[in-house]
Amino acid sequence: MGFWASVGALVLLAILLGIVTTVVDSVLDIVGLSAMIKKLPIIGAAWTLIISILMMRVTGANVLGYWGLDLSANWSGWMGYVAGGAIVAGFVPVKDAVISMVGKGFRA
Repeated sequence: MGFWASVGALVLLAILLGIVTTVVDSVLDIVGLSAMIKKLPIIGAAWTLIISILMMRVTGANVLGYWGLDLSANWSGWMGYVAGGAIVAGFVPVKDAVISMVGKGFRA
């Protein structure tokens, strides 16, 4: 996979992260646990990162493989999920910039 294809895949995963976070927040709000979870010091501050790591675990996406890194064989793959989740969570501002750039390009 080329560089731009891997950046595109990461942007799509960041979009998916926004959707998954919204769904999880709405379900927790319906159940009545959202406010309680957000008040916990460590969990509330890293909520997007936690959701991103869980999303990488469920989807099994190997975002580190785009750059030739393979952590799936180490410690039952947990390092790959954590690193992949951190990369996708870190790509949220890049996703916002790309969407803004595309939106401005279509108006010009």
